Amino acid sequence: MKITKAFLPLGLAAAVTVSVVLSAMIWTNPAQYERNRQRSSNTPTTELSTRPQKDVYLPTQVVYSDANGNQELLNNRKVNLTTELREALSKWEFSRVNKVNISSKREYMTYLTRKSSLMLSYASPINVKMFNTVFNSSLNSHATRFSRIVVPLNDNHHIYLLDDKDQDVYQVAVKTANASAIRKIMKENLFRINVKMQWLSDSATAYVKSGVAVPSYSYLVNQQSTDYFTTRLLNKGESTNVSAKKNKDNTIYSDGASRQLTVYNKQGTALFEDYSALQSSLSFSQALKASYSAVKTIGIPMENLRYYGYSSANSTVTYRSFVEGFPIFNQSNYGAARIQMLSQGVRRYNFSLYSLQVPVPTDKKSVTLPGTQAVIDQLTAAGYHKSKISSLQIGYQWLTSSSSDKVVNLTPTWYVHYNGSWKTYTQLLKQQQ
Repeated sequence: MKITKAFLPLGLAAAVTVSVVLSAMIWTNPAQYERNRQRSSNTPTTELSTRPQKDVYLPTQVVYSDANGNQELLNNRKVNLTTELREALSKWEFSRVNKVNISSKREYMTYLTRKSSLMLSYASPINVKMFNTVFNSSLNSHATRFSRIVVPLNDNHHIYLLDDKDQDVYQVAVKTANASAIRKIMKENLFRINVKMQWLSDSATAYVKSGVAVPSYSYLVNQQSTDYFTTRLLNKGESTNVSAKKNKDNTIYSDGASRQLTVYNKQGTALFEDYSALQSSLSFSQALKASYSAVKTIGIPMENLRYYGYSSANSTVTYRSFVEGFPIFNQSNYGAARIQMLSQGVRRYNFSLYSLQVPVPTDKKSVTLPGTQAVIDQLTAAGYHKSKISSLQIGYQWLTSSSSDKVVNLTPTWYVHYNGSWKTYTQLLKQQQ
């Protein structure tokens, strides 16, 4: 006991001495400490910039119909509007889903234009199972697909799930609801665009009634290193030998077995191919879940990422980055990421090497865009067929700044899905000149 008591002061003195020495080293050489700390923080991890599935699968558009039937496209430039609405609706309790008999497009449109309601829309259908994930619910009918959620503000007993393709309407019974939180959100300083829901081909579209001024933005961009992606996709923490083959337009990295990464530096994109997938085909629910997991595996920033499309032909899911409520279309040819899960068990991930960091001051003014009908009239006058226009969407065009390759300018414009591909309406008009 006496020996222990004798050593206590000595041990304490030694600990203090070590602490002082370490502190002195940091004080006298802070640069080295910062480099070590920075090196540690840059270590790739699976959790880097990830977002939960319920955030990536949020609705992408909000339309409000007032008591007189006037409709507005809503956005909030300070906070994420759909996140706020999700938090409010997640406190509601839903009980069951019943299909409503709809006899015509006209009757279906009455749900899209219901007075005193809020409509949350997806760019592409999801199913009830994903709805449960996003809105913390436990509805049955997991396989039921829809692309719109209509929330009556004067009826606390029902909400409605709508799908444009077959004009399907599903009534969801509400056991517990409180619309006051939603009404409070509606009173915030929102960016409002006057619209009217109308049919365009086989889909309903929020027609912008007249010209609208949409702000331009500039952002610092980050290009992730090739080593970062080869480590995540080819090595995966294993002692795998990765070979590299440089070609004129790309560099191909391979693990020598079943995985290959092709990097296109000029375009700032990459293609990852994995031929070792065990599951050859996926259901819709499995595709949504697997593609989200794939995006996490790639390691691209997910802060502004949203689900934007699904193709059943080859089980392909597309994700786009969003800024101030509007999608970025030409971050690459396919958006931010496109996850293909082919029937042969092949997985293909197309993704951009670039990501937005922080906004920077810009002298660029807002751009005044024409209304939806004016855009359609210009295109048809130029010789395009309205029947081949499947969608019109205000979005941001990704343009590299002439002053710095570290800055990208986001310019608002109309994007037209014509004959199967997205192009700006000005590009289409120039092609006909």
